[in-house]
Amino acid sequence: MANLLIKDAKYVVTVDPKRRVIRDGAVAVEGMEIVEVGKSSELKRKYPRAETIDAKNKIVMPGLFDCHAHSYQNMIRGMAFVLPRRQRGAFLLGPTLRLQGVYTPEDAKASMALNCLEYIKSGVVGFCDWGINLRYKIDGLAEVVRDSGIRGVLGKSVMEYPDYGSCKNVIDPGLIEDKDECIRDTIRAIKKWHGKADGRIQVWFGPRSVGALSVETYKEIARLVKQYKVGITYHLAELGELDTGFIWNTYGMSPMEFMKSVGWVGPNVSFNHCLYLTGIDFKILMETGTNVVHCPGTGFDTRVQDMLQMGINVALGCDGGHETNDVFLAMKLEKTLQNRIPRRDLTILYPEKLIEMATINGARALMWHRESGSIEKGKRADMILVNLNKPSLTPMLNPVHDLPSRVLGSDVDTVIVNGKILMENRVVKTLDEDRVIEEARRRAEEVRERAGYEIEWHWPEI
Repeated sequence: MANLLIKDAKYVVTVDPKRRVIRDGAVAVEGMEIVEVGKSSELKRKYPRAETIDAKNKIVMPGLFDCHAHSYQNMIRGMAFVLPRRQRGAFLLGPTLRLQGVYTPEDAKASMALNCLEYIKSGVVGFCDWGINLRYKIDGLAEVVRDSGIRGVLGKSVMEYPDYGSCKNVIDPGLIEDKDECIRDTIRAIKKWHGKADGRIQVWFGPRSVGALSVETYKEIARLVKQYKVGITYHLAELGELDTGFIWNTYGMSPMEFMKSVGWVGPNVSFNHCLYLTGIDFKILMETGTNVVHCPGTGFDTRVQDMLQMGINVALGCDGGHETNDVFLAMKLEKTLQNRIPRRDLTILYPEKLIEMATINGARALMWHRESGSIEKGKRADMILVNLNKPSLTPMLNPVHDLPSRVLGSDVDTVIVNGKILMENRVVKTLDEDRVIEEARRRAEEVRERAGYEIEWHWPEI
């Protein structure tokens, strides 16, 4: 039986174990699960009574995953990341935390709603949010994710010291947290939300970056992660001497040697950025099945091709307010970063690798790979439809090459998660788009005023 049939697709890009691409394909769905994938002519005969979605001149593919997000930064884009000229090149943490430090729980909810809306509009079906502060009130954020219909890993902040690597006392007073209260609230949120909304919500530990925790706290979190069967999302080796050098100088180990020593390794751990890792770090990542999330939108390069060659699971992240939450754009940026450097082997990062990083690798990094990340029988119906009736996407003769090269999030027509249609014909069904956008605009200005933050225009405003 099937209650939904996506039919007449120009291509179904399955990303299944055989990496099949089905021309004139169809996908049959019963409830939340995919029951069959095949030729449209066959499935239309087999499921004549199913509700249909016409996918003519569309590509059906797995939904995308943004594996490193800062949902609370969506509402301050254009403020925290556009610095006055005299500060250009300065560290961005100060103005970012200054704005986040005046957030109310309702501000955080509005930013999360904007985050989820943008994800749906650009074909992202799941994300991982890092560093959710106590002041944001995680319950409200979980409610927004639940109501939006997409998947969300909510990484709860833990901090012991207001430091970032070798930078001391850099955390804004409004974001200072008590370690014990953080841990208690994380455990409470795990018990209340982890696995809820038909498995669409997870609660992980998303501790503050290097320098914010003692060794004892690292080990305590490792024990709790094992006890509650959850994951860890964490910034690692992002800023050279500031954080990577801090680990070497403080602990006498490489970043991954240190993480292994405190128990932060395994398939339930995702490290974000990882720019300054070396051979011993790659070896530990490979042997432990630990995940890496690269965020090409930050403009920082990392040895993605080397890690993929070694069998390390590498996924993509958009990194919050730095750019947009468009994973298709992240694929393009990744290709540009990797292929522009002469020392790279250009045969490694084929387009299919980029599609894998955005789909099945992302699902694996967030521990959803058994139910999402590919289109195959028995998995949840997490799919998107890309509209090819556009000059920029005509002709479409090689979808595997063209998806990461030519498609943008704005080309996504339909989004389905757990068998539920979240967007059809670019109309979002689970969120009031106008209301979300208007509230975010209003609250963004209120946040700026409360923080007393002024942006210096580089061109005259009249």
